[in-house]
Amino acid sequence: MSKEGTLHAERVSTTVRKASEAPRGLGDERLLRSWQRSLESYRLDPSRMAEPRILSGGTLKDHQESAESFLRIARHGVRKLHAQVRDAQYVVLLTDADGVTIDFVGDPVFDRELKRAGLYLGSCWSELEEGTCGVGTAIVDKAPIIVHKKEHFRAPNTSLSCSAAPIFDVNGELLAILDASALYSPDDKHSQTLVFNFVNQSAGMVENAYFLDRHRSAWVLQLSPSREFLEVQTDYLIAFDEKGRILASNRKAQSELSAVNGIEDVFEVTVTELIRRGLTPNLIFPLRAVEDQRLYFARLRVPENESNTRFIATPAALQKKPDLPIEAIAGSDPVMLGHADRAKHMLNARISILLQGETGTGKEAFAKAIHASSRRAGKPFVVLNCAAIPESLIESELFGYSEGAFTGARAKGMRGKILVSGGGTLFLDEIGDMPLDLQSRLLRVLAEGEIQPLGTDSAVSVDLHVICATHRNLAEWVAAGKFREDLYFRLNGASFDLPPLRLRTDIAQLVATILREESNTDGKDCVLGDGVLECLMAYRWPGNIRELRNALRYACSLNESGIIGLCDLPVQITTSRTQVSKSAADTAGPTLQEAEERARIVAVLRQRHWHVVAAARDLSMSRATLYRRMRQLQIIPPNRLDGNAT
Repeated sequence: MSKEGTLHAERVSTTVRKASEAPRGLGDERLLRSWQRSLESYRLDPSRMAEPRILSGGTLKDHQESAESFLRIARHGVRKLHAQVRDAQYVVLLTDADGVTIDFVGDPVFDRELKRAGLYLGSCWSELEEGTCGVGTAIVDKAPIIVHKKEHFRAPNTSLSCSAAPIFDVNGELLAILDASALYSPDDKHSQTLVFNFVNQSAGMVENAYFLDRHRSAWVLQLSPSREFLEVQTDYLIAFDEKGRILASNRKAQSELSAVNGIEDVFEVTVTELIRRGLTPNLIFPLRAVEDQRLYFARLRVPENESNTRFIATPAALQKKPDLPIEAIAGSDPVMLGHADRAKHMLNARISILLQGETGTGKEAFAKAIHASSRRAGKPFVVLNCAAIPESLIESELFGYSEGAFTGARAKGMRGKILVSGGGTLFLDEIGDMPLDLQSRLLRVLAEGEIQPLGTDSAVSVDLHVICATHRNLAEWVAAGKFREDLYFRLNGASFDLPPLRLRTDIAQLVATILREESNTDGKDCVLGDGVLECLMAYRWPGNIRELRNALRYACSLNESGIIGLCDLPVQITTSRTQVSKSAADTAGPTLQEAEERARIVAVLRQRHWHVVAAARDLSMSRATLYRRMRQLQIIPPNRLDGNAT
């Protein structure tokens, strides 16, 4: 036994014996506990001078074959790490969970010396054999560690410096240890910090690569807080099936995202929308966490195995038969859902439809949805805005004319809107502004099913279906003599009063839908920043859905980062918010706006059976924000009431 070995053994024995005191020269309680295990549990002799054991070819091959699929993935990471540390004379070892080195990269010039030190393929570095060492102690603690020189338990290893990090499989079980070791290095342990960081980073990359390989048949969400860094390094990985159920996640996702149930419980996105985005190759898109509203950037990897080829093209989440356009346009607002349900029963009936509502409430879109849901969908949908065309031109636009019918007429005449819409749908917007004399002609066409263009002597049969819209109260106009009563009753076969945006309960859903449409049109993928949704929902929207779409189009065009802030909104929206807030502060009792918001929140909560997380997602707000608004608006869940639900 060398004098140096004896001194080291005495230092180890003395330190362990005085374990109740701070370990002199160690500065790490993990190392002290490892020394205690090595001396007291494993009964190892710190002064033993034997070289580390190296397995023979056959036994080593057994260890390698048992980890064959992992080795295939890890080899690239081992060699990449060695390229980072080789100039500083480090070698890289990859061991299995037993501490047997199953892959190794070093400098062949020092081959003999490395083998003698145990830095070689097949070497055994468990604590049970070598005591405290980088690999062995990382295996026991399942955590990264630096074991520098005299921190090693056995005297022959005290010239080494080892940085080791564990690698776990998809179930969280220890799979391997990645280690970078040097025969000689400076005495100062801080000199190992950079190498230690390289090892940790490489171990994480190998672990993530193995995760991706193990989940080739699943959808895998790759996430990072930075759009730019997602291109080069993935922080979070979540594997899920076509129904959105989470199958597994990497350690960082488990610890920070609570990714344990379904994708829709973690992020503010439906699995259908997520998969639809993923089908666009290399698309990076933003996602917001449900729990803390933190923004992430994501990329979705589609299943790769052969059995999923058809599944990839049309995933189960997208194979669901799409709703009728009239159902889709209703959103989740109870009034609109009622309108859609009623409209479905008259899609193919010969009933004229009258749509009423404020300007911008979506009357034309509702009419298009009726047309697109009916058997007339393949035929023209023709629009005539009676308020936008000069009174002198409405007649020719509507009924058409023959060649030479009047001065300035087209040489070959013109088919009117009625004839063009034959077999399809004629949408007469702002019907209340149609001149009285033309109202009588339209009434005759509706009654007889024939039209006589200007300048002709013969009538032409037409298959006509009319949907009219107006922001006026036609019943009052009839009473005032401004609209023909008989035409009113002819057009009002079925009437629908579309609610203004401020009274709809699905504003948040409309914002999300319109934002997605405008983002796609502008070639961007925009999301709302903090406070923006609250601002949009607090605004009164005098221009209704049309104004909302214009506001979001404006914000998407103005914004360059992809995250819309309050500064990107039209000034009248943010100014109105300030004025409303000040007015509310000066007014006793709940405002009308608060009453409307309360009704909207209660409606969504009831629809979701008072499941707050689901309701918060529908309302596009965090769970904490919803709870706060419920307290402020005195909304009490039914399970906390003595009597009936709110």
